[in-house]
Amino acid sequence: MRLFLPLMTLTVFLDVCSPAWGADDPVNAAMKLYEKRRYEQAARLIEEARFDGEREAQAQLVLGMIYLRNAGLHEAFARTAAAAELDYLDRLTQAGGEGRSRYARLYLAEALLARGNAREAARHFERVRADSGVESRYRAIAGIGLGAALWAQRDAERARKLWSGAEGGIELRLARAAAQGRARVVDVNTLKTLAEEARRAGELSPRARRYLIEIYLAAGAPDQALAVVRAADLGAASHVERFKAAEGTAKTIAFYDLALLTDLAQLYRELARRRLEQASADARMKPTAEYYLAEALSGLGENDGAAAMTQAFLARPQAPAQYRSRAEARFALIAYRQGKKEEAERAWTAMAQASSDPEVLAAAVLCCAEAQAQCAKALARAGQVAEAGDGRRTQRLSFALGSYHLRKQDYARAIAYMEAGRDKSNKNKIEANDPEMLAGLAEAYYRTKKFSEGLEIFFEMSQEYAVVRQIQEAVQGVYSMEQRSAGDVRIL
Repeated sequence: MRLFLPLMTLTVFLDVCSPAWGADDPVNAAMKLYEKRRYEQAARLIEEARFDGEREAQAQLVLGMIYLRNAGLHEAFARTAAAAELDYLDRLTQAGGEGRSRYARLYLAEALLARGNAREAARHFERVRADSGVESRYRAIAGIGLGAALWAQRDAERARKLWSGAEGGIELRLARAAAQGRARVVDVNTLKTLAEEARRAGELSPRARRYLIEIYLAAGAPDQALAVVRAADLGAASHVERFKAAEGTAKTIAFYDLALLTDLAQLYRELARRRLEQASADARMKPTAEYYLAEALSGLGENDGAAAMTQAFLARPQAPAQYRSRAEARFALIAYRQGKKEEAERAWTAMAQASSDPEVLAAAVLCCAEAQAQCAKALARAGQVAEAGDGRRTQRLSFALGSYHLRKQDYARAIAYMEAGRDKSNKNKIEANDPEMLAGLAEAYYRTKKFSEGLEIFFEMSQEYAVVRQIQEAVQGVYSMEQRSAGDVRIL
């Protein structure tokens, strides 16, 4: 969910973009990239620079905002990836004959676990462990994954037994530590010691790097996790399986870790929290930092802290009216998550009935989508405003309505709203369109088997975000199966 103050507001209230700093100042340059939705490039500019005094607080504020947007985008990538990758992997497991993949089931199990389906994941992990055609280290990894699935189902005894029996090289040790770290059954110093040992050991596989990220996150060390990310090729496959298919044809299948996308979303949100907390120590940055920090804490599931930050922002008399409304929408979302569902829906309905501002309505609808609440009256009001307004002014409201209907699995309406808000002359450019909207639209295209349209979006986005490659491969794989194509999966 994105309820944020635009950079223009920062310029007006905080003088972040003061001419005194010069056009080549890293903060100014990063803000320009932020406006173009090039979050990775923007973050690197500030990460690699050094600041003093007041400029340090401003840099931390902007960096926190960038990380927050990047977290939301990777969360959207994860939802879109889950739609295609679970389908693709499931189809691969059902293929028979000598062309059958031995490793699709392992990646399917891991993807199911990453999306919260522990029971079904456990079933597939069991089958991988029993498959003598799978390399022994991957069977051992499946045992660790089974332990994680059992832990999620509150079978702690069996989970611990599986983890204690997992012995092997550095990759297996990292896999076990990552699982135990998520379960919080191993101390932070042990996690950090193993992680540092692994980083000194030399080149690590993409899978091992993912485990490192998870270990550092579990150890409360997001900056070290970021260092691993920055050194990695996020577009690299986790595993490439090569074998002979029918009539002796060579076949390769590239497998990716769906969990990497959720790991990155968590990482960027943790980093956002830290940078915004640092910025809030400066009195001039504090109001805006609190606004964004409330969003970061809400995304991390820390509802009490998010509520406190939102209330602090709302208590400031100088807060602009439209941003006060957005903070109120978020406060209702927090209340919904705390079990006050009727109270939250009444708040969103009141907001929608009292305003015709597309941005305010978008905030209410996005919160309804996030909560997966009904919000019938708010949706009706928002729909009226969207249909009566021009595309540019209601672009964000169209995205919000499309997101709501996407979550409700009404894909035709999701596509209609998102296409209405899309920049027609630059339809796949992230500079002209919210990349979260593009990711959602691509998912809706996939769900309605408009594969080519979705692949066009992924191709454009992969120029900036290499991690999108895994979604491309899965969609292309399903597309090839639908078209009864033979041979390797290839990206268009």
